[in-house]
Amino acid sequence: MDPGGVADSGDEASGYFAIQIENIGSANITHVWFNASYPTTDPFGTGNPSLVDAGNFVVLSRNESATDFWFINAVEYNATEALVYIKDFAGSMPPASASYTYGRFHNASNEYFWMIDDATTCHNTGTIMRIGNVSHSKTQTGTTDFQNGAYTEITLTALPDNSFGYADITGGPLSGLCVAVSSNCQRVFFSRWNADEPFHLCSNVNYAFDYNETGAEEALVPGDSFAMGIKAYVPFGIPAGSSTGTITAIVNDAA
Repeated sequence: MDPGGVADSGDEASGYFAIQIENIGSANITHVWFNASYPTTDPFGTGNPSLVDAGNFVVLSRNESATDFWFINAVEYNATEALVYIKDFAGSMPPASASYTYGRFHNASNEYFWMIDDATTCHNTGTIMRIGNVSHSKTQTGTTDFQNGAYTEITLTALPDNSFGYADITGGPLSGLCVAVSSNCQRVFFSRWNADEPFHLCSNVNYAFDYNETGAEEALVPGDSFAMGIKAYVPFGIPAGSSTGTITAIVNDAA
């Protein structure tokens, strides 16, 4: 089957399209957020389905009937094999591997190339990241020119422990996500629903449930629940075979 959104119709297993989060305890819940499992190494180009983690494909929407779906904490790995059609900030093609880190953001049947102006310590405050505005797909090459092409530029800020550099994406098709880049430049995370480090300082990261946003500061009381739409955005290049993953709802009762 082609990549795309699973749960787009009632044809999926048992017609599931949403998840229900219910307070089965005795205390009021004030915040709910999520984390998702993800592959610990790059599964693309391996031909090994055991390296694939399905949690990395899960997207959620605050409203089970909405179309506004976001990743929890999708991870991407830097390209280790040169992509000869990508042009770096200085105009070199393929990119200078000693100076730049680059890769793809896989979003179902669309991919967005990204590039960072460092190849060894990508967490530093002031590090520049550029994300293509035009997707790579079956029918178009997308943004591949990171010198003069159509891209969104963001500036990373180092976390206090220097483990990641982070930024809110405020332009282009990925606007609304938080990006966090590991200090060794090997992993890039994109998040909307994970309020834990390294995303906790991003303004774009939201709680799935936040009692401060209800207008009346209403907590999720015992026995109450809410639903979120759920899909899996399956990308190109995933090896055939079974893969599993986990998403976890995290809650607190702190004001």
